[in-house]
Amino acid sequence: MTIYYPQKRLKYKLLYGIVSVIIGTIAFIIDSAPIFIYPWLILGFLEIGTWYYENKYHYLQINNNILTKNSLFPKSIDLTKLSAIRKYKNSFILESEDQNIKIHKGLIASHSLNQLNNLLNEIPLKPQQI
Repeated sequence: MTIYYPQKRLKYKLLYGIVSVIIGTIAFIIDSAPIFIYPWLILGFLEIGTWYYENKYHYLQINNNILTKNSLFPKSIDLTKLSAIRKYKNSFILESEDQNIKIHKGLIASHSLNQLNNLLNEIPLKPQQI
């Protein structure tokens, strides 16, 4: 199962990247100072790279009861070993004995958020030992 980013977020990232590259290119053409050219180009290409990564790998992947949060350094947690699921207004925190993963609801498309809620409600939790 894949949990997607909102399309609006992806569109704005791509648009911001393209506009930044265009501004940097225009600054280069009119022979502006390098301090104005390179930051726009670098930020634009980084934003386009971020858009590409988020569009290809999405926010969360769930395969064989392993939830993976895709980022620069991906984090994974085994859903069968969860000891607690903390649901807050803007996030979920999935806890096991050895690791925690925080999932931000604002970064999830609405249809994917419903799927994730249903999945998390079905997970039997291990009792915590104090």
